[in-house]
Amino acid sequence: MGQVIRKTKGGRFIGWYVRYVDSDGKRKAKATKAATAAEARRILVELEAAASRRQLGIPERPKPLTGKELIDRWLKEYQPRTIDRERWVTRQRYALTSVRHRLSGIVNRADAATVVRQLSGIQKSSTLRQTVGTLKSAWRWAISVGLVDSNPWSMRLPAVEHRVEYLSREEVGRLLAAADADPQPVFAVAVRLAVYAGLRVSEVYGLRWRSVDLERGTLTIRNGYRDRPTKSRRERVIPIVDQLRSVLTVWRQRCPSQDYVCPSSTGLAADRRPEIRHLYRKASVPVPAATWHILRHTFASHFLMSGGSLLTLQRLLGHSSIAITQIYSHLSDDHIAAEMRKLNL
Repeated sequence: MGQVIRKTKGGRFIGWYVRYVDSDGKRKAKATKAATAAEARRILVELEAAASRRQLGIPERPKPLTGKELIDRWLKEYQPRTIDRERWVTRQRYALTSVRHRLSGIVNRADAATVVRQLSGIQKSSTLRQTVGTLKSAWRWAISVGLVDSNPWSMRLPAVEHRVEYLSREEVGRLLAAADADPQPVFAVAVRLAVYAGLRVSEVYGLRWRSVDLERGTLTIRNGYRDRPTKSRRERVIPIVDQLRSVLTVWRQRCPSQDYVCPSSTGLAADRRPEIRHLYRKASVPVPAATWHILRHTFASHFLMSGGSLLTLQRLLGHSSIAITQIYSHLSDDHIAAEMRKLNL
């Protein structure tokens, strides 16, 4: 039977030690670094159990991994379906920035629930879902290679409430007037490409003249910034509305680049989103959190409220799934309800 020993030196307590008989039959003493006698007793029981398993030829249980250790092994060993693994690792590290320091211990379901509660107070619901989804993927891999037995992140999260912000027709008019008066004439074109074609900002500044067919009246969206692929990685064709066609026709004669429709000050493609907060201020329009993406929301919202269908909107926006496009569906329903209220028989 083992012993727990309270060791002192010169009358001063220096730690809890344990004595036990190891699997080779020899008595051994071990410093435990335990804070209490109860914790030292638990360590003694584990040491004796391990010695008994070795005597019986039972393989040692693998040491449980802390959350940080598991994440590190996942990032090092997992092989994602991508040719650019370094970029994948960078994206996963970024997604876990707010949570890695919370995973210093072995994570069970109660720990995971605590982490989610903590994050819900500092993250948006969509960001929280992305973080938990990344953690769930890491633990799913760990289960597949036998590092853990269960996934503590398999939990039901509250539904994300999508709030679509968009500009009214009057606000669009004022914003376009501010863009037309700006010293950088490229803004007048860039803002219209987002408002009248629903392009992402990366697609606006990656659009080339060879993808603009003014005779047929179409834009072919192939790339984002500096020939990087679009978010959906799919090519799509968008009809050019009259308000955009006339501006593009004039701009083609004045554009400083024969390659890019919206070149940067150097005449080349932009590699980041230009700042347009000043346009909102000049137009007396409240500056939104997403100054460029709200223009894409504006296109989608007014398209639906003008009678367009969700399936057509999905193709125009380049969404991979109709479920993504459905965040705009309530706008159509609200518009129909408002029109019905005008009924007077």
